[in-house]
Formats: sequence, structure tokens, C-alpha cells
Amino acid sequence: MNIGFQLFQLQEIDTDLDNAQLRINEIVGLIKNDTSIINAQNYLDKSKKQLVSDNNEFNTISDDIQNKKIKISQSEANLYNGSVKNPKELQDLQMEISSIKKTIRKLEDVLLEVMIRVDQSEKFLEIQKKELRIAKSDLATQSSLLQGEKNALLEKIQGLNSKKRSMITQINHANQKRYETLRKLKNGLAIAKLLDDACGACGAGLTAGQRQEARSASKLFICPSCGRIIYGSS
Repeated sequence: MNIGFQLFQLQEIDTDLDNAQLRINEIVGLIKNDTSIINAQNYLDKSKKQLVSDNNEFNTISDDIQNKKIKISQSEANLYNGSVKNPKELQDLQMEISSIKKTIRKLEDVLLEVMIRVDQSEKFLEIQKKELRIAKSDLATQSSLLQGEKNALLEKIQGLNSKKRSMITQINHANQKRYETLRKLKNGLAIAKLLDDACGACGAGLTAGQRQEARSASKLFICPSCGRIIYGSS
């Protein structure tokens, strides 16, 4: 059998093996480095913190309003129970009550705004919970598909390796070493086809005698330009 053709077939197997392993590495990276759940969880945590903050603000203002109402009740009791008789003190009590009521009205306006924020935060929290569930579901689906693809590639690699072992037995050790060395030096492309009277890798034109050598079944022809083995069908 044509030695160049044998090495060309071996190269095709090795290329398929490289591509399969490269894709497996990509799949492992996609599964390992997926950030969709991490991002969704971070957004959810931020939403929880915002809701806690809004609720705390709501409770603080509510407590402040309640305390001021208690203060008004106490002041009004002192105003009307006769315990305070001094006109100046009575006037001060009335002014204090009026001032507290104004403050309460302002606080109630703020409280309404905070209530709206609390409602929005609760709704946003539910949205983030849903987004996290979707992210987990999508990842599970994607991981299942990617794992299926990975298993198919592993099976393909097993078949290619078996085919490679069988083919290597037909190639002498010296030619194997030469091929392997060239493949490392030439980025995986050790064998080039003879195309249009030229090297299929670098495009350098070949003489009639060189083309004849490239078609030889018994020996290897090296491209004078790029140093690759050129295989030409006879």
C-alpha cells in the first residue's frame, strides 16, 4: 500500500482524535464554569437584603409614629385633665402637640413611600426566585445534553484509537517517528495532498519529477518549501 496514503489516513484519525478531545475539554469547561446559577443566586441575595432593609425602615418609621402618637395622648391628657394650669405651660403643650402632629403627617408620607418600596421589593424577590429556578433547570438540561455529547465523543475516541492501533501495525517505526515529529512541528499537519501540481499545505509548485516522487508508493517525498510529506494519488 502507498506509504504516503497510509500516513495521510493516520493523520486524519489523529485530527479526529484531537478535535474530539478539544470538544470534550470545551464541554468540561462549559459545565464547570457556568455562571448562570451563581449570577441568579447573587441577584436573589441582593433582593433579599433589599427587602430586609426596606422592612427595617418601615418598622422603624412605624415605631416612631406610634411613639409620637403615645406622646400626643400623654400631652393631651395633661392639657385637659387640669394638671397643668399655667397659661404658658398650656400654650407650650398645645404647640408641642401641633408640632408632633405635623411630624407624624410627614412620617406617614414617608411610610407610604417605604410601603410601596417594600411591595416592589417583594415582587422583585419573587422574580429573582423564579429566575434562579429557571437557571437551575436550564443548566440541568444543558448539562444533560453536553454530557450526552461527551459520552458520544468518548465512544468515538475509543473507536478511533482502536482503528489507529490497527493502522500503526502496518507502518514501520521509522516512518511513524518521522510522521509524529513533523506533526508536532507543523501544528498537526504533517501530510499534505498533492493539489493542482502543488503542495496542498503551502501551495508551492512542484516539477514533474517531484510530482512523480510524491506519487511513489514505496518512499516518502518531502515538500522542498514547507518540509511536509506530500501524498499524491497515483
